[in-house]
Amino acid sequence: MAKTLTFQKDGGIWVAEATVAADYHLRVERAAGVSEFNIKQRAGDAGQWMPCMPMPYNVWEQVVDWTFRHGVYPAEGLHVRFESGTEVTSATLWEEGEG
Repeated sequence: MAKTLTFQKDGGIWVAEATVAADYHLRVERAAGVSEFNIKQRAGDAGQWMPCMPMPYNVWEQVVDWTFRHGVYPAEGLHVRFESGTEVTSATLWEEGEG
């Protein structure tokens, strides 16, 4: 089942978090204007976020439409944090195997 992500303003960026257990496809539509889009990860519920590298080339566009593979997924899932410099108008995440 697709997950709708809700982005909240956090200082000068828009942020949403999710937990994934498999590779996933992300579609994010943003307000007009080009800005940075970053993904960070951490294995546990607490601790520091680590940038996911390398990021795909198209993350500066108004629409981010990409499949992400982190390689290792802990049994309890991998926590991911999405950060956008521009307001997000809609965002959906589908894990591998979901329609």
